[in-house]
Amino acid sequence: MHSKRLLTGTCAIALIAAGTAASFVGTAQAAETGHYYSSKQPYVTPGSTVYSTAPAGYHPIYTESVARHGSRGLSSYKYDALLLNMARTASEEGGFVSESVRDTFISNVNALVAANVDNGYGMLTGQGADQHYGIGERAYRRNSSLFSQAASDGGTISYQSSGEARATESGENFAKGFNAASANGLANSTVTPLAPAGSGAASIFDKTPNTLYFHKVDNPDGSQKTGAAAQIAQEYGNFVNNDATIANAEDYIKGLPQSTTSAQNLLSGIFTQDFIDSIGTDSSHKWYNTTDGKKHDATQTEYLNCAANADPTVDADACGEMSKSIKSPVDAAMDLYNLYIIAADMSNENNSAHSFDFNTYFKGHENDAAWFAYILDSEDFYEKGPSYSGQSSTYSIAQPLLDDFFSTIDNRLSGGSTVATFRFAHAETIMPFAALLKLPGSTTQAPAVENPQNESDVFNYASNDWRGESVTPMAANVQWDVYTKSGIDPVTAKAYTPIVRMLYNEQEIQFNSSCTPVSAKSTWYKESELKRCLSGISTEESPLITADTGNDSGTGRTDTDTSGAAGGNTGNGASANQSSKASDKAGGASNTVSGIKTLASTGTDTSSALLLASVSAAFGGCVLLIARRSLQRP
Repeated sequence: MHSKRLLTGTCAIALIAAGTAASFVGTAQAAETGHYYSSKQPYVTPGSTVYSTAPAGYHPIYTESVARHGSRGLSSYKYDALLLNMARTASEEGGFVSESVRDTFISNVNALVAANVDNGYGMLTGQGADQHYGIGERAYRRNSSLFSQAASDGGTISYQSSGEARATESGENFAKGFNAASANGLANSTVTPLAPAGSGAASIFDKTPNTLYFHKVDNPDGSQKTGAAAQIAQEYGNFVNNDATIANAEDYIKGLPQSTTSAQNLLSGIFTQDFIDSIGTDSSHKWYNTTDGKKHDATQTEYLNCAANADPTVDADACGEMSKSIKSPVDAAMDLYNLYIIAADMSNENNSAHSFDFNTYFKGHENDAAWFAYILDSEDFYEKGPSYSGQSSTYSIAQPLLDDFFSTIDNRLSGGSTVATFRFAHAETIMPFAALLKLPGSTTQAPAVENPQNESDVFNYASNDWRGESVTPMAANVQWDVYTKSGIDPVTAKAYTPIVRMLYNEQEIQFNSSCTPVSAKSTWYKESELKRCLSGISTEESPLITADTGNDSGTGRTDTDTSGAAGGNTGNGASANQSSKASDKAGGASNTVSGIKTLASTGTDTSSALLLASVSAAFGGCVLLIARRSLQRP
């Protein structure tokens, strides 16, 4: 759908976050200029880096991944629709600070609407296409010897999608990049899907919503899950929608005084104080996503609100959900923030046909952007991430995906011809999967406090590393490379157990601290050990590669084959390693990206102080190192 474009993006840096809402400064992984895009952070093309070599004698046999779709437009006509309804009232009442501000604001919103109508609401943008094209190129180069052998041996590639159009299109662009890098060596060697995601380029993608869209009973194609998959989705929905701890935590965070202060800061540059004060005070100053802005029952379809010039028969998402509303200044500011962050994913669509600028409303308001990022992050954290201690319902739903990671490895080891499985899904897939694996940033739960009384009772940036922009930026990905060794392991008297290394947003990282690598400082793990530490499957096999096997530790570095054109930046403007402290049980060492320079203490006496670290210029990118005094990761 999109031609290959140059991906643009910004590196990320950190700002110090204070320990209270009143002095809140922001996320430790904000964009370099203080953008704070939360989970709408565009993927950042990796800089130059290297990956570790496998232990001696091991060779690649399989690789697999799961990725979020790339940058997209607005998912539906919602935030833009509500702000236009509010702007209509403000225009009638003289509620803008000036006519020029009024005209510019309405023009910006209308231009964003037009861009989404042209591109399709919820569809992949030009940036999203570029992101996955590049990831596909690099996936081939990192394992070029595996794929070259597969082309000779009749190996195949499996492409899978949640079934949602933007996920499938992301995969299509990944395949374009992969095939370009391989000179189409495996372009026609794909697994025939059981449920094709579409025709043309989409025809090679198998719809697998049970593993890639597990959070809802209704699948993207309109079908419904059955059996165990349906039960998982139902139980998850019931838990998240009815859990008091989650609901009260989210309400507490949104209701903090800083929310009102930040809303006032943002809106006062656009609307008069009298108009801001009137928001939510009566029915004329509450707006719904309907044609007249008033509250109507969903059955009153004559009030269904659709984007200008959209064709609902082609793009159903161009008509918004009628129950959505603005009932407070915080609601209005949050809607403005949502347009601001999605605009960052639509740079290709921001052109002469529909030009918009939402950065102008946040210049000098970086702290306020950070606060609204915190509100969005808190919702995702509680509903789709680690959530609060003592529960696992928000991330155990990803277990079918983890099971599939292992089963596809085992199928390959059993003689299967599929040498790679590439999966394309959503943030709702990546966030629980990251929490299940305890990836960097997803290791700490919030306190289990049903009725929070202060900020220490809830998720907060001072005590928790979870950030949407680093856990699940657009095109976020988890990749596993699997290597094996020919012959019989003298220790087990069986075939050598395959070993696995993981990449998170194309950064090589250790698995969590409950997993033991094959040797000190290594990022390679036996599959049997990963099944034990990640899925609770017992094993008597040592996780170590001993001297008796004649293998080295696998800690050397290389930039050929196993590293390819790999990257040093995560796709979110911060290193996916985030100076991971997963302890190395084999040698007590932790693996960090080479070249990171740890800075000295901030000198603050606040236990929540965060510290920015820079990376050597040789890496050609930005890497974030967060140091916290008095706080330790589990």
